[in-house]
Amino acid sequence: MKVRNKKDTTGTGERKLAILQGLNFSSSYNIFAEHKKLAPINFNGRSQFTEKLGINFNGQFSPYTVGLVGLTSGIGADQVTTYSYQELDRYVWKDGKLPRLTNLGFSFDYSLNPEAFKKRNENLDQLNKQTPAARTQEQIDQLNAISRDPNAFVDFNIPWNFTFSYSFNYSNTLGRPETKNITNTLNFSGDFNLTSKWKITYSSGYDFKAKNLSQTNFSIYRDLHCWDLSATWVPFGAYQSYSIDIRVKASVLQDLKLSKRKGYYTRY
Repeated sequence: MKVRNKKDTTGTGERKLAILQGLNFSSSYNIFAEHKKLAPINFNGRSQFTEKLGINFNGQFSPYTVGLVGLTSGIGADQVTTYSYQELDRYVWKDGKLPRLTNLGFSFDYSLNPEAFKKRNENLDQLNKQTPAARTQEQIDQLNAISRDPNAFVDFNIPWNFTFSYSFNYSNTLGRPETKNITNTLNFSGDFNLTSKWKITYSSGYDFKAKNLSQTNFSIYRDLHCWDLSATWVPFGAYQSYSIDIRVKASVLQDLKLSKRKGYYTRY
């Protein structure tokens, strides 16, 4: 889209604005599965209307219809049948409908360092250029993490960054009022290079539904040339935990690592 360029003193200049910078769909089909051979349809995308403001979205469609299923319990005259809504092994298009939206999330990000936005998008484009079959599980997890949280990667070439963001998430697995869940959170995050080999990141925010601070975490990264070290700490809240990982940088040796972690589920 062409918009007026405010930096042009003549008042006649224009600049191009990319409405969609990325849009991806993915799914799979398991020919050996007995039921529900087609996996959910995932999608994600992004746009950036200014150098500092970015919009990211992701979600999931289900190709299966929902119907009432009866479950009978008891013996003889004491038999009781209860009905509940469940996802059936029947494609929605057989009933003339489109796939159901089961999850939707989007976020608005405003960065005080526009160079961080630019570099993040370049990293995301590199991941998206690879065919799904060529991606390692590590890369798939990284791509999903960046789709949900645009600041979920570490770049030592960016000396500092501070970002405000608002995220909205909707989920309704069965399309029923009782299964609907909506959350929205105002977050802030940032990072800075302590030295050329040390980086510290942090994130926190406010959950409007819970009326409390959202998950807060601090991370430290150390570039060890062929290796890297990362430590993450969640200091308070329901998910208090920490983890320390040392791993080889080479993607073919991603399983070669040493980890120490204490999860929130091991505190008791």
